[in-house]
Amino acid sequence: MKTLHVSKWSLPVVFAALVAAVALVMGMQPAHAQGTMTVHVKQASISDHAGDCPGGVIGAHFVINQIADAPDSIEVSFADGSSQTVVLAKQSGPVGHYNAMSDALVVDATAEVPDTWQGQFVLSNYFCGSTTTTSSSSSSSSSTSSSGTPTS
Repeated sequence: MKTLHVSKWSLPVVFAALVAAVALVMGMQPAHAQGTMTVHVKQASISDHAGDCPGGVIGAHFVINQIADAPDSIEVSFADGSSQTVVLAKQSGPVGHYNAMSDALVVDATAEVPDTWQGQFVLSNYFCGSTTTTSSSSSSSSSTSSSGTPTS
């Protein structure tokens, strides 16, 4: 029968080797995907632009700044109860641009951004205009163009 001799250094050496092996295996794991978070448009930007188009709105322009890879889309909610998924119009440097087309004012918008993002998500401006209307009577007819200029 053979006898196993364990010195007082055997267990610490085995433990250190085990820790090193675990650290090596963990270091070889693929990097975890970056987390995301949902952000809301800055509410002050909505109230700041609420009176910009006394003749009516036909759309809204949003920007997300300080972002290298802007989200593919944002979700926009309007005062008439409707909502839209609005796709990225363009990436200009570290800024994503989005154009929502609606004749209602914006009440909220959300975007999914990296959880490390530190920028601003704002309603930049409204697109002003009015829809074309036609009124008629027995003696004359007139309409208003999208610029608000009467036409005959």
